[in-house]
Amino acid sequence: MTVALLFVLVVVVLVGAAIMAAAEAAFTYLPRHDAEAALGGRNARSLRQIIDEPARHMHATRFWRVWFEMAAAVAVAMLLLGAIGNPWVAGLIGTVVMAAIGFVLVGVSPRQLGRTYSVGVVTATAPLVHFLCVILGPVPGWLISVGSLVTPGAPRADAAFFTEDELREMVYRANESEMIEDNEAELIHSVFDLNDTKVRAVMVPRTDIVGIETGATLREALSLFLRSGYSRVPVMGQSTDDPRGVLYLKDVVAAVYGAERAGMRETADPGTATVDTVARPVRFVPESKPVADLLSELQREGTHVAIVIDEYGGTAGMVTLEDLIEEIVGEIVDEYDSERPEIEDLGDGRYRISAKLAVEDLGELFDMELEDDEVDTVGGLLGKALGKVPIVGSETRIAGIDLYAERLEGRRNRVSHLIARLAEPVPSPAETAEDPSGHHHRVDASHDAARPGSTRHGSTRHDSTSQQEVAG
Repeated sequence: MTVALLFVLVVVVLVGAAIMAAAEAAFTYLPRHDAEAALGGRNARSLRQIIDEPARHMHATRFWRVWFEMAAAVAVAMLLLGAIGNPWVAGLIGTVVMAAIGFVLVGVSPRQLGRTYSVGVVTATAPLVHFLCVILGPVPGWLISVGSLVTPGAPRADAAFFTEDELREMVYRANESEMIEDNEAELIHSVFDLNDTKVRAVMVPRTDIVGIETGATLREALSLFLRSGYSRVPVMGQSTDDPRGVLYLKDVVAAVYGAERAGMRETADPGTATVDTVARPVRFVPESKPVADLLSELQREGTHVAIVIDEYGGTAGMVTLEDLIEEIVGEIVDEYDSERPEIEDLGDGRYRISAKLAVEDLGELFDMELEDDEVDTVGGLLGKALGKVPIVGSETRIAGIDLYAERLEGRRNRVSHLIARLAEPVPSPAETAEDPSGHHHRVDASHDAARPGSTRHGSTRHDSTSQQEVAG
């Protein structure tokens, strides 16, 4: 009789341990939206109580799983003791038997069942889990507090589901085991970091903002769009700290050419209208705002551009929807961009160089020493000499070297390559007087500026009316 009771007890507690293991796995891997959808079915009341207090019910499930496993081990040991008589041998055989049975019937199969059919398992076990949780009361919480006192440096096990650190570790392990690719792992980690990243880290700084002055005409705005490569620029008032609106290329094109097609050109040139007539309202955002929050807000509002302000209300920079998306997927490069060497000899003493080329390397190219304490690259040197954001056509002369901005690259349309060559020597006063043929030579004023830091503008004019390239 005793042997039969012990055998029945072993079966009951093993089944209980298996149910708790399946329920624990199901609750862990069940998406919340699936749990909410299951509320319309059976056991909805118990399921609602579990959803409202997930940590409490999860701790109770783990406690009962461990209790059932221990009870099964004790029952098997007692059953073997009655059959063998030697407590040491019975205990040894009991541990081996329970290790095998527990691994298969508790550790593997029920957990796989719970992960695969999480909704069904949660729905079926919800009343039992809630009942066992009510029986325990605050006991699991007390045990967790005791465990936290034993290991004060470890994080508390108060969460019902995976913590962020645990999920990151799972991604690392999945990547190492080649279950997911490197780029997929980087994408997942980027999503984790999104809420910790502030807008100030992804914005275009105010020194790189290309804007247009209020009162400029639509024709001048079109010229700026074509030369800069941007499709959206802010409209500035008296200074960078006075944004009046955001100008969209498609709005300008529609206003100019749409009116021409409608026959309004006969009465007035639509291109002479001011940019203020089509500018959209400015969307302001603090620089301390998390990127994840701003991304969801811009998506909801259908806005692509926002002006970032600092704690004093001044303009700190500008952020676009693409800037935020780049934090997840990485740098977005224009489809027309192509790989080019840092230095390309074009002949006749001309070189095509990358804007990222070091200033020292530019000096070595022309056998001279160039140094600058404020910038490190040729692109930075060009912007410093101009005093504004360079665009295609921007030209300057620095230490006897002519630099010409040739092309843009990247979604932000920054100057990527320049043409560099030694400047022509400045004619002497005698050479400017008269040549043997009797023709007079005129000295271009731009060549009088053949000294470090001097600038000149070629085909691209930087007018205060046609464009305001806002610099800090």
